[in-house]
Amino acid sequence: MEAVLFDFSGTLFDDTGVLDAAALVAAAARHGVALDETEADDVIRRTLRHVDSPEGFAAREGCDLSQEVHRTIWTGLIAEAGPFGPELTEALYSCLTDPGAWLPYPDTVPVLGALRDAGVPVGVLSNIGWDIRPAFERVGVLDALRAVVLSCEQGIAKPDPALFALACGRLGAVPSRVLYVGDDPAKDGAAVRAGLPVYLLPSERDARTPRGLAAVLRLAL
Repeated sequence: MEAVLFDFSGTLFDDTGVLDAAALVAAAARHGVALDETEADDVIRRTLRHVDSPEGFAAREGCDLSQEVHRTIWTGLIAEAGPFGPELTEALYSCLTDPGAWLPYPDTVPVLGALRDAGVPVGVLSNIGWDIRPAFERVGVLDALRAVVLSCEQGIAKPDPALFALACGRLGAVPSRVLYVGDDPAKDGAAVRAGLPVYLLPSERDARTPRGLAAVLRLAL
């Protein structure tokens, strides 16, 4: 392999614990809403139940094509979940998109650092509606990334092969020599349609448990 391209959510950074009761209490206070942690837990449960329902999944289609569309769709879904007022809705959305709330898996930073030190071009390709670069900067590996390609900045999203081709171009490598690492069989697995070999991670994940990224070093180096 000449380069490695990673997905973000569920691959390098954990997506299961982003919404935290203590963080929501603080964010709500900044928006003029008083909550205790029990109430915040209830707000989070109601929100996740709604946005992860079949209707919520359908409503989220296309939400990652721009930051404006992401904000509109997600704040709409959050508001419906309560229903919640605009202040609490904005507080919850700010928690969802807070780079500090996204935790890397234990093997993320070591693997990205090892690839950087070996001189392997590394990129991230994500269907996302906000800028994830600060999350990498916070843990000290933004400099390991030669390319960061976000659907909200390009107006196209996985599984569109054009987005994979664009990312490979940013890495300066032909698709057949770029290993793609992700966790979604449909959206990430679609990299094969653009000519990339793919390494898919299992769906079970936990922020405290290594994600299985060490295998990438064996495949790429």
